[in-house]
Amino acid sequence: MRTVVSVFLSVFLCSFFAVSFAQEVKEDSLFSLNANHLRRDTVSGDAKVFSASRSGKLVSELPVTVYVIDGEEIRLNGYSTLVDVLRSIPGIKVSQPGSAIEGEMFAIRGLFGNYYTRILVDNIPVQPSVVSGMPIAAQLPIRQAERIEIIIGPASSLYGADAMTGVINIVTRSPERPVHAEAEITMGSPRYYSLNAFISGKAGKAKNTMNYSFYGNATRQGDMNVKYDVPGLYNPALYDSTYQFIQEPRYQGDSTHPVLNDLPQESNLLGIRLDFRGVNIGFDLMQRRTHSSIGQNTVRYSYADPTTFWGETTHRAFLQYDRTWGKIFSNTQFSYVRYRLDNQSSFTMTSDQSLSGKAFKYAGSDDICLDQEITYHPISKLELTGGFSFQYSGNLPKTNDLTGPFAPEDYPSFSEKRISQGALGDFGFNPMVFSNTGGFLQVFYKTGRLTALVSDRYDYHSLYGGSNNPRISFLFSINDNMSARVLYGQGLRVPSTCYTYNSLAFPSDGGYYYQIVPNPDLKPEKMHTAEIGYRFSSGSGLTLDLVAYYQQLHDYISLSLILLDPEKYPDAVNPSGLATAYMNDERSEFRLAGLQADLAVKKIIPSVDLSLDLSLSASKGKEVLPFGLGTLDDVRMYPRYMAQLKISLRPVRRIFLILNNTVCSKSAKRFFPLEPDVMEQLDMPVYVDGYYVLDVIARIDITRQLQAYLNAFNLLGSEYGGIDAYGYPSDLIYNPQYGTNIRFGLSFKLN
Repeated sequence: MRTVVSVFLSVFLCSFFAVSFAQEVKEDSLFSLNANHLRRDTVSGDAKVFSASRSGKLVSELPVTVYVIDGEEIRLNGYSTLVDVLRSIPGIKVSQPGSAIEGEMFAIRGLFGNYYTRILVDNIPVQPSVVSGMPIAAQLPIRQAERIEIIIGPASSLYGADAMTGVINIVTRSPERPVHAEAEITMGSPRYYSLNAFISGKAGKAKNTMNYSFYGNATRQGDMNVKYDVPGLYNPALYDSTYQFIQEPRYQGDSTHPVLNDLPQESNLLGIRLDFRGVNIGFDLMQRRTHSSIGQNTVRYSYADPTTFWGETTHRAFLQYDRTWGKIFSNTQFSYVRYRLDNQSSFTMTSDQSLSGKAFKYAGSDDICLDQEITYHPISKLELTGGFSFQYSGNLPKTNDLTGPFAPEDYPSFSEKRISQGALGDFGFNPMVFSNTGGFLQVFYKTGRLTALVSDRYDYHSLYGGSNNPRISFLFSINDNMSARVLYGQGLRVPSTCYTYNSLAFPSDGGYYYQIVPNPDLKPEKMHTAEIGYRFSSGSGLTLDLVAYYQQLHDYISLSLILLDPEKYPDAVNPSGLATAYMNDERSEFRLAGLQADLAVKKIIPSVDLSLDLSLSASKGKEVLPFGLGTLDDVRMYPRYMAQLKISLRPVRRIFLILNNTVCSKSAKRFFPLEPDVMEQLDMPVYVDGYYVLDVIARIDITRQLQAYLNAFNLLGSEYGGIDAYGYPSDLIYNPQYGTNIRFGLSFKLN
């Protein structure tokens, strides 16, 4: 499949480069480069979004925090992954790379966005139910997006679970012309290349017109540029002062320098959309593959084998039908998401796990979803939106470590048949089927200067019971340029089966050592959020958005010590009979208060289109750590201060320059084996250092159809840490982020 994708895109790219010089283009410019495309459309109110209220609304009339990234901005800034986009959003900390299992990661207001944010593509969920959080790489249609809507704040009142911190909706482009084609090739260091293609058009006449689009990408990176600071980061003696790792059969290297080989990664995407008379059909094939050791320490995990990987394939098919009857609009969605972990996915351990030295994993899920929504306008000032959804899922959660690849035929879709392999029997194999039914109602009322947006949703999950999540928000227009808003909402996160049935055990001392055992008694996490905001737009290029928020999380899920049940685990050899399991830690507490400011000034110097985007974030948090490890006057992995400054200008007519500056203060680590004060006394790391990163992007119009670009990410070569990979003892001291990456490419359009 990977070869087919690469060949298809290569042929497409070459063919359209040839056509580009044979076609006469009537438009003055197919690349409309201007300052409006180089900044977030956050507060101007010009953009219309769907996901904030499940009906089309302008940003200016919504009493919620919304950011809209235009499709041209995505392409002109060189964004390839969703986390690339989120780097530019105020108050979001990102990690590139993050971990093998989650891919790139991001944190919104102190909580991990992969886990707590609902991610949609064309208004339809794309996240498989069996994963711990949405895995992110270039397999999502970012370059093919018309816009990306980012709603920050609780959205469970509309979308149910997994929308605790907000919603991200990737809206793919719709055809605007009879024929349109784009192709793009990017190359760079270290051994990076990416191919993108997009074809769209219209066929037929009047009401019988069919819109179509086909797209795809293939991205390869021969080695992730994260192998630096070897003495202070990868040195195994930092993690085992006894040097016993030297005796491990799979360890390669000396006492302070392990062998660090290539760490490759790749992504693929193929998609199709057909739209005819209100019926929209789509299909996506998404693949992701990355080296599985990233972010983990060299005592337990080997970096010597470049073929070790974590890989997965997601198929998504959907059908939408829109219909309008006078004042009533109906939207019906039916979707199917099929996820399978590559059965060769494994971790290369320094200990002798098997003849190959690898610990294999497997997981799979199938999700069938039906969503019906109806919007009714009884009068011009009032809009009522309501609907229901049903999800039916079959899961095989991530298995225990396996000595050999899993046989995929042993898990048919929606199977609940027990699976038994090896000495541990069926431990670590937990196939199951579950469902969720939900309904919501929203009232949007606008009169004079006051707008009210009130919604509530009730869900019943077959494993976790019922839950109710309201959201109440108001916006007051002070005048034509200023508005104030207030919001209160509740969020819900249902635990993934990846946590509920997380399992890890292995033979030891004539019995079995159970490191992690399942806990089917997990409960959903709940969050309360309050927010006030202020917007100002001068109409002459100056816009400002201010937000103050407070949020509190209850029933926090964390990995905790438990006493093993001797009847359930009679052969356990655990010292003191203790193991770990994911639990709702009633002693834990999460609180965060913060301020965000987003200032945009367009065309400060009109002759060169000089524009600025400045974002400032400050927060103060508190966490009562699990295991009774005391109180942390921060929230883990989230900085107290962040600042982002984007400078864009056009020094000459055909050239645009963009400078992205990011400053981030230190942040607390994700894993605390001891109380923070005790760790500091023992000279153990409690915080990850802050950093400054500079990205420089240049865009050049060569012809009306052809554009060249040069991207220099982390130009100064900052060596810094992102979000810790897993929050386990096996993590590196800090999770290294990409060093300097230089990429250049060509982009072609044909109308």
